[in-house]
Amino acid sequence: MRLFRSLAFVWAIAVTALMSAVALIFPATDLGVSAYFYVPGRGFPASNETAMLALRSAGRILPGLAIAGVVLLAIYRLVRQAPLSFVSDRALAFLALCFSVAPGLIVNLLLKSHWGRPRPLATQDFGGPMPFTPAWSWWGGCPSNCSFASGEASTAMMLMAFVFVAPSRYRTLIASVVLVWTAIISLNRVAFGAHYISDVVIACGLTLACIAVFKVFVLDEPGPQS
Repeated sequence: MRLFRSLAFVWAIAVTALMSAVALIFPATDLGVSAYFYVPGRGFPASNETAMLALRSAGRILPGLAIAGVVLLAIYRLVRQAPLSFVSDRALAFLALCFSVAPGLIVNLLLKSHWGRPRPLATQDFGGPMPFTPAWSWWGGCPSNCSFASGEASTAMMLMAFVFVAPSRYRTLIASVVLVWTAIISLNRVAFGAHYISDVVIACGLTLACIAVFKVFVLDEPGPQS
């Protein structure tokens, strides 16, 4: 199957499965990482630091600009009623699907809205009223906009889609920058007490898996039938 020949897909599924297993078998991993950023009586101090707040704003603005750029290109393509010279229709469709399905449909609409895992700052372990629940726990007490999974980590990782439409000479650089950026944004959310480490890693893994799926079935030209 073409999909399983995609290295990105295999890595994404492996990382997601491994993090899920660790979080379910050793839930103290999530608690231990979050505890590193927690100060009794003060909560999660990073959430009040100006630099950290600015970083979070940047983590929202950058993906928003990327999405706006793709939308404007798609509108221009429709108005022009002819293919663009600098980006193919396949590439536009690929980017649109990557940006909407992974962070939008899967992470924010499906998981965050229906998996009731409380955020760290809302749990009894960190001064909140709710009991801790492990990753993939839909029975938690959070009513909406919950901890699992991280929308901001997903939108940071979605920028990886640009790797597959960029000229080959820039792909390693773009991939490296996106990975570093995603790690920074993800750790920032953990430091805020807004997510556990499993929330951000699983969100990134699911997002990368979606990108790989759309790369194979939308962006790539179909190969010859055997």
